[in-house]
Amino acid sequence: MSTSDTTVFVVHYPPHRRRQSRDQPPEMRVVVLGWSVSENSLVGNFILGRAAFDSEAPPDVVERVAGRLKDRHVIVINSPQLLQTNISDHQITQTVRECVHLSDPGPHVIVLLLKHEPCSAEDQERVEKVLLSFSESVYQHTMVISTQEPTQTNHILQNIIQKCANRHFSLQTSSSPHDLLLTLEDIEKINDGQYLDCASVEKQASEKLSESEKLNLVVCGSDETLKSSISELILQQTDRRSDVELHGRQISLVELPALIQLSEEEVMRETHRCVSLCHPGVHVFIIIIPDAPLNNEDKAEIEEIQRIFSSRINKHIMILIKQNSEHQTAELNEETQSVIESFGGRHQFIGPKTQVSTLMEKIEQMLEGNRQEFFSTETFLEAQIEKLLKFEEMKKKIQSLETHVLSQGNEQKIILGS
Repeated sequence: MSTSDTTVFVVHYPPHRRRQSRDQPPEMRVVVLGWSVSENSLVGNFILGRAAFDSEAPPDVVERVAGRLKDRHVIVINSPQLLQTNISDHQITQTVRECVHLSDPGPHVIVLLLKHEPCSAEDQERVEKVLLSFSESVYQHTMVISTQEPTQTNHILQNIIQKCANRHFSLQTSSSPHDLLLTLEDIEKINDGQYLDCASVEKQASEKLSESEKLNLVVCGSDETLKSSISELILQQTDRRSDVELHGRQISLVELPALIQLSEEEVMRETHRCVSLCHPGVHVFIIIIPDAPLNNEDKAEIEEIQRIFSSRINKHIMILIKQNSEHQTAELNEETQSVIESFGGRHQFIGPKTQVSTLMEKIEQMLEGNRQEFFSTETFLEAQIEKLLKFEEMKKKIQSLETHVLSQGNEQKIILGS
């Protein structure tokens, strides 16, 4: 599977606001952007002074690690794929969202890790696109790091460094984390200790679309390639952005990784992440299945989605049936029909020439039926509490049954003994 077909995964403990006290060191949040997993890990580990990042981690993983350096509490958000030229605009937007979410309420410094070989005009364009996805004032908080001195002067590289107010740190064997920390703190001081406000670009976009309503969609399914193809199909018809205006609405699209491939901890983390990214909540979960009998993975994924999100998700689900040809199957097999009926019969065929507007019409009807309600983070947490209470209740029943069985066994022993 190519990089452009992958889904952004996140490995982290969700950020949380903490009250500052005199005993707590001041916090600094740093986002590291680059092309290479190994070099990004090298820089992240150098900042933290320990082996916190894996140099062999998948390139599409955004990771958040905290540590203490001198008298500072430092949080490093590592994103090693954002500057690669073979990832889509949709992936850029999603990954930037992850970085912003993990650096909540915003990063103090963005570290731009540039590759050794001479930069091209295409590289500069990619760097500028990624940085401006954070904020229009991003250069005030950005610095360039290189892991070795360039062998020749490159005007493109120099242009990028100049845009970052000539802030450039060369990571050599003689360098120390303390030297880099001083450079990071200088950037923080220039900005009066303020973090980068990453909401500015999104706010401007929302002002332009003030008359439209926001619609949050989450794409689900066991087949990652199938999900990516549907996402790309939607984005191709909407200027290839993850926040688009279509059918009079501002649409936000997020992909949910296949849950059956994750551990229980990862499942909880990824499902909560998806819902939290869709503020104030998810309007529609689109479950994508092929135009064929459901296989075991499809069934397991649908069951897992229902297990995690509970029955509260049912009214927010639309089944999307992917077809590889223009021909649309008039009849569904009994098993697929049963699954669709369990979600209120909401389904739509989508093929190579299907217009997204056709899908939107179905979704609009669905929203009217739901009175514009959404599946929020609060709804998600309530579902988890409900599951926990049911688990505790079942646990008590089992313990009560075990006690009853043991007491009966003891009574029989007494009778036999007498």
